[in-house]
Amino acid sequence: MTSIPSIRAILSFVAAGRRGSFLEAAAQLQLTPSAVSHQIRLLEEGLGEKLFHRIGRNVTLTEIGERYHRDLSEALSLIERATDEVSRRNSVDVLSVGCAPSLASLWLMPRLPQFESLHPSLEIRLISSSEPTKLSDGSVDVDICYGSVPRLGSIATEEFPLETIVVACAPEVANGERPIRRPSDLVGHTLIKSEQTLYSWRQWAKDHGLEIDLNRGSRFRDAFMSIATAVEGRGVCLESYRLLQRDVERGNLVLPFGMTGPNLRCHTLTYVRSRLRSQKVSAFKQWLESAWLEDAAALEMGSRASVGDRHQEHPFGL
Repeated sequence: MTSIPSIRAILSFVAAGRRGSFLEAAAQLQLTPSAVSHQIRLLEEGLGEKLFHRIGRNVTLTEIGERYHRDLSEALSLIERATDEVSRRNSVDVLSVGCAPSLASLWLMPRLPQFESLHPSLEIRLISSSEPTKLSDGSVDVDICYGSVPRLGSIATEEFPLETIVVACAPEVANGERPIRRPSDLVGHTLIKSEQTLYSWRQWAKDHGLEIDLNRGSRFRDAFMSIATAVEGRGVCLESYRLLQRDVERGNLVLPFGMTGPNLRCHTLTYVRSRLRSQKVSAFKQWLESAWLEDAAALEMGSRASVGDRHQEHPFGL
């Protein structure tokens, strides 16, 4: 096994290669120029290769030296980043949150500053993934998944309240040459499809007794891409109102049929049962419930008749 050079030799070599001078490297490392020269000579002897061309007081890297310098510089950068992360973890308590991509980008991220202002000693590390993130190995403290998840003894699973799946499009599409006023008006319109969905256009067409060409239009893996395409006026999407809410409130999207649509349980909060005793996990869970209820109250005020009494359902089993 090849022996690893001393850290002093590596630092001397990287500094000299970056500065092009043993003198300047010595000043940076707070060593004498002779000490730097000695470390580099030991390094060259150990490798059996010349790493520098020496021209008076200046030095330049040889071809092998350049490659070695690049690799060692990258390795030192990794060490610095790892050390910085550990140092930050020691000074700031980190809450790692996994979340389905669409809910993360369209609902959770815009609201996280509120949580951070309430808990300034906590730093949020958000991991957006379409697949459930591992809770057992400590990758995340809590995970918000799309759809149902397997129930395991050590993992608590708490379903979010019902979400209404609605038809949405840009105002110019709803009020264009082929206005959309009733379900049959969608025949001939471009339908934007999400591959990860609990309620598809095929199901929607069947529920309304319509035959719609499902081969036309764009297809995306996640809802946030479908919604962005609808905002651009490139078709009609079928998504949870929770994900559409901000764009509807801003006037980027309209709901041609209002808040009519199936009510589904789309998201599930999961965490290791024992970690609920952790103050940060408990605080995030309580805040998440509060934020969801605030949205439900606002939604009720805007569309009481469509929403009905769903706002009375208490999120996350509390």
